[in-house]
Amino acid sequence: MELRTINTFLHIAELHSFSQAARELGYSQSAVSAQIAQLEAELEAPLFDRVGRTVRLTDAGQTFLSYARTLLATAQQAKAALQPEQQISGTLRVALADSVCSAFLPGLLGQYHARCPQVELVLRTATADEMIRLLSTNQVDLAYTLDQPLLLSSITRAVNQPEPVCFVAPAGHPLAAQETVTLEELAGQEFLLTERGMSYRDALDQCLAARRLTVEPYLELGSASLLCQMVEQGMGLSFLPEYIVRPALAAGTLARLNVPECQVQMYRQLFYHRDKWLTPQMKVFIELVALSATYGGSSPSSPLSHCFAMPAPPKGEPLAGRVTDAD
Repeated sequence: MELRTINTFLHIAELHSFSQAARELGYSQSAVSAQIAQLEAELEAPLFDRVGRTVRLTDAGQTFLSYARTLLATAQQAKAALQPEQQISGTLRVALADSVCSAFLPGLLGQYHARCPQVELVLRTATADEMIRLLSTNQVDLAYTLDQPLLLSSITRAVNQPEPVCFVAPAGHPLAAQETVTLEELAGQEFLLTERGMSYRDALDQCLAARRLTVEPYLELGSASLLCQMVEQGMGLSFLPEYIVRPALAAGTLARLNVPECQVQMYRQLFYHRDKWLTPQMKVFIELVALSATYGGSSPSSPLSHCFAMPAPPKGEPLAGRVTDAD
């Protein structure tokens, strides 16, 4: 049983296609078919059902999948242990929630590039459900989101930082002068909110529904940072993670409303698939995110709380990486 054959099997299982796996691995399709035929003969069991253009794992293939991941990961770890220590290189693929991306990413990238200048970062925004799918198909290495605690047996959480979500109004808004604000009072206000389906928007809707109230925003937008700016300009109220609005609260351009009936807390979570081998580049990213959680959004050496402006890298040394939107 050869490692390259196991690697081919994993690619087909993830891509559901012999031809796509062949292209990605640089093999001919006939070579890929021959490898799988040899593997099935050695295991004495069919691993894939091939019906037309559809390729799916058989029950035997599903059973072998976790063993294949373990075998390949163990081989990679053994190879790494025998190599002399050298600068970390390669690729790191991360899926991120929009609010985490806009608030923490710039400073985090600056720190990461300083530690791992030879690593290419491939970033994409995604919902929590999309992140789980991307991890399970090995299309990303890490996922960084803001959500309710994700308690799934298939994932390992490396960071789990509580983050409050709050109501905000423009500075000088009449409700900002009140010691407390009721949900009934808020229901009559103009709101700008994140899209339905986002974690803290769902929590708000559930809180209102429990009191038979609704808020109909006149604008829904996926970007929490843009919503914050619009509220600063007096366009309405919003419900946003505290780390998004913290700079505006400190500057006095926003006011936080005290709404005892609706206290919502989400969790900033960094996680990976349980069967994933932790590469050196993954370990550094996890370490930096954990530091940001430990120090309340900033590390001792480089404040992440002021990460909206990141110094440019030295001339002639561009920051490696690319960013893509979610599918």
